[in-house]
Parts: sequence; C-alpha cells; structure tokens
Amino acid sequence: MAKKSDLSTILPQEIIFEILLRLPIKSLLRFRCVSKSMLSLLSSPLFKKTHVDFTLKNPKFTEYRFAVLATVHGLGGKICRFYNIGFQDSCLTLSRHSCLGKCLALSARILGSCNGLICLTGSSLTLMLLNPCTGKFNVFPDTVLVNNWGGGCYVRYGFGYDASIDDYKVVKIFSFPRVEGRQENRVDVYSLKDKSWKMIQGFNSCYLHGKLGVFANGVLHWEASHSHWPFLFWEIVTLDLSVERFGKTALPSYEDGSIYWKLGVSRGYLVGCCNYEPNKVDVWVMKEYGVEKSWTKLVTILLPVNLMAYISPLFVAENCDEFLLQYEEELVLYNSRDGSFNRVDGYTPGDFRQVQVATYFESLVSPHVQ
Repeated sequence: MAKKSDLSTILPQEIIFEILLRLPIKSLLRFRCVSKSMLSLLSSPLFKKTHVDFTLKNPKFTEYRFAVLATVHGLGGKICRFYNIGFQDSCLTLSRHSCLGKCLALSARILGSCNGLICLTGSSLTLMLLNPCTGKFNVFPDTVLVNNWGGGCYVRYGFGYDASIDDYKVVKIFSFPRVEGRQENRVDVYSLKDKSWKMIQGFNSCYLHGKLGVFANGVLHWEASHSHWPFLFWEIVTLDLSVERFGKTALPSYEDGSIYWKLGVSRGYLVGCCNYEPNKVDVWVMKEYGVEKSWTKLVTILLPVNLMAYISPLFVAENCDEFLLQYEEELVLYNSRDGSFNRVDGYTPGDFRQVQVATYFESLVSPHVQ
C-alpha cells in the first residue's frame, strides 16, 4: 500500500504558509486535524501573528463579524445570550453562539474587541478574554478602587493591542467629577502578558461621554465634551497603548445645535456619527489616521422617526454604500443608494433588555497571552 504523502513533502513550507494565510478560519480549524505538522504550524505564535497582520493589511480576504451580547427576559428570569452576526452580499444573518455556556454573568458587558479577541466583564470582579471563533477564553481579575479620591466616580474601560511589545491591555478609568464640568481621572492598566494591573499617570479632562474606548491604530478613543455656552464643544480623548500617554484628537466641523457624537471603528478606520436632533445623522470617517483634515463625510442619514437615543456606527461597507448602525436595542442596515433601513434577520429587539455589539474578524489568536 502506498504511503500517504505529507503536504510538506510536496510543497515548500513557505508556499504552504502563504496558502494557509488566505484560507477561511473554518478551513484552518479543520486542517489542525490533518497531521501533527499541520497542527504545529497552525498553533505556532508566528502563524497566528502573521495571519492577523495579513488580515489587517488585506481587507478583501477579511470577513468581519459582529458579536452581540443580549440580556433577555425569559420564563426563568434574566438570561444573558451571546450571538454572532455574519455580513455577506448585503445580507445579515444571526446565529446563537454556545461556546460560553454558563460562563457569562447576567450583568456581562462587552468592553472591546481587537484581532479576533473580545473582552467582556465576568462575574465576581473578573474580566474575560474570548476568541469566539475557537471558543477559548481566559478569565482574569478586575481591579477595584481601594482609596476613594473624594465622592462618587464614573468608570470607563478600553481594550486593545500594544504592538510594540506584542501584548493585549485592558484600561480602566475612574473619573471623579470636579468643578465646572471637569474630571480628575485615575487610570489602571492590565497587561495580559504580565498578568497584573498597574496604575499609570492620570489626567484631568472635560466630561468623558464614552463608557468604552474605541480601539484603532494602537490607540483608544473616548468621546468627550465641555460646555461652551449655549452648546457643547466636542473632542476625542485618546490613549496611546504603546507609551501609555493620553492626548486629544479633533472631530470634524459640525453644525451648531443640539448634537451628540458616537465613535466606532470599521475595517481599521475611525468612524464617527454626529447625531443632530431631531432626526439627522452625519457619518464621518478618518481616512488617514492622526490627520484631522482627512475626516470625510460619507453620508447624511435622515431618520424616519425623531431621535429618542443616539445612533452608533458599527460597520461601513468597502464601497461606503451600506452602514450597519445601532439604535438602542435595534441593529439596522442602512443602504445609501435607496435610503432603505433593514433590521437584522431573526433579530427581535423587543425580546432584549440590553444589547451590546462588537465588530471583529475571525482569527486563531489565543486569549492566553504568552
């Protein structure tokens, strides 16, 4: 009987590597069972990191997905469910994700996503890092405020990747209100590689509206504003994860009136929705990161109803004619060609008390950072 030939004896290792980079994640997961050498290759930190870099640099090979965390009122009381949404050929499909089982706390919150990993709050003062593609997760301790800096405080989070040291970091900001709408901010950072929290230099700021930092280009972003009678002046507060230093970025020019900004990230670009009362939304994208003049308005959306909440950007299609938006518990696909609004298939917002969404792409990255 002829022996089966290993793929590595037929093709050079470099060619195999390049072919695998271009295959869907589902195929790569199946290929782990082909041979020990294939398992070793696909499990190696080098392949996982190279696959992420290839995905980020080649959006045509990238299938973006959406993680939905929904709090449901069922017959047994409050239930927390995790869903996946796929977007292909202008069609959104929703499916139940069962990888977490009973690990999700009823009060779970999505804190951010990066390189195929999603960060969530767990139970009993813990956080969780999840790869929804492989189903693997890592639970680690949250940090608490030991010394009260005077009065109550607001809590903000952020999650992202520090490419300079190949590490994932969670940021927790404790914001203490001060006079004239200012805030004093204490900042703690968790390193997944070091498995520990540390306090970094805090900062004073105007009011931070964003509860969760939006990660793009190695930087976390929070919406912020200060009073400039009779209106609010808006800006973006940033944290560069590599140097752990805070800064500011200007938003594009906007009309006077009652407005509210919501940030997001799509295909690596920073995106902002400027919500105007009563029913208008401008969607902007920063085409060249860090260049304020590169802010470009993609579309003006006139909503069929007056705003009772604010529109958040989740995803912008490559040709900029389709926009996935969140409005309270509803996820809506807006088509700028015909002005139509379509809800996600199989998604019934009335069943949900709270809905949180994160955009991600599928990867093999392990939540257990070495």
